[in-house]
Amino acid sequence: MRPFLSLATALSVAILPCLSAEAAPREPFETVKGWEVERTVGDKSANPCLMTHTYEDKDDNNAMNAVVFALAGDRATLVLAYQGWDFDKDEAVKVPFFLDKKAIKFKANWTGDGKTLRAQFPDALVPDLLAARTVILRFENGEADFRIPNFAAGYEALRRCDAAPPKPAAQSAIGAAVASPTPALPSQGRIATYAVGLVIQRVLKDCDVSSTGRQRAGVESRIAALQPDMAPVEATVRGELQKKGFSCPPADKEAEFQEAMRRFVELSPDAFAAAMEKQVETEKSAEAAPKP
Repeated sequence: MRPFLSLATALSVAILPCLSAEAAPREPFETVKGWEVERTVGDKSANPCLMTHTYEDKDDNNAMNAVVFALAGDRATLVLAYQGWDFDKDEAVKVPFFLDKKAIKFKANWTGDGKTLRAQFPDALVPDLLAARTVILRFENGEADFRIPNFAAGYEALRRCDAAPPKPAAQSAIGAAVASPTPALPSQGRIATYAVGLVIQRVLKDCDVSSTGRQRAGVESRIAALQPDMAPVEATVRGELQKKGFSCPPADKEAEFQEAMRRFVELSPDAFAAAMEKQVETEKSAEAAPKP
């Protein structure tokens, strides 16, 4: 039987062709002072880029938080993600919005989906964001605050990205593979990492495997950090994994599951994807080698 990580990788790789038809990947542009700026491949609009700040809140049991910001003409989109949220898909949420102590009067319709809230504002909000350090939503049962340190530096990089000409197709393997300027997702590697994370999450929930509270929290944190980017294909990822079926790892694969879980928690999404790819290549080489 193949190792657990390989089985999970095979599942994730199997669903990727189903996703490429409905969502285009993004490519890194610049990382500056905690903000990751990415450009949507194939997007020929005036605002093809977005900026993301992700961090663990040490004052909230290391819960994962993420802030995503992008421009769209005279509008600005703000997405907030928190590991502890669980909104229904397309749930309408009315909540007062503050930047530091300043109440924001712009009318906004927040839309929930799992661990994320999304809203659009006039781009006149940008000066307030540039001057702020914290985004605050004031719910009836308490506040949700999100740190946005060095927002100005990230915003400058975002504008550089929006103004930069797209790479020629020959310079971007991803761009050559995906021509449609459809909704964005980070990369096939990150989709694969997210799919494997969902498998690990399911194993922890439904199977008799050893795990600590710290490990389970780590898995949930990684999934929450990836989830904002996966919103355009969340339903497809879960649906395709369900089609492929699920079974608990047998007892003799417990050690391999533990190693897969360790890698998922400790490695970055890109490093985890690279580890999966390397393992698949190693196994292919072993299968192709002449038998003694």
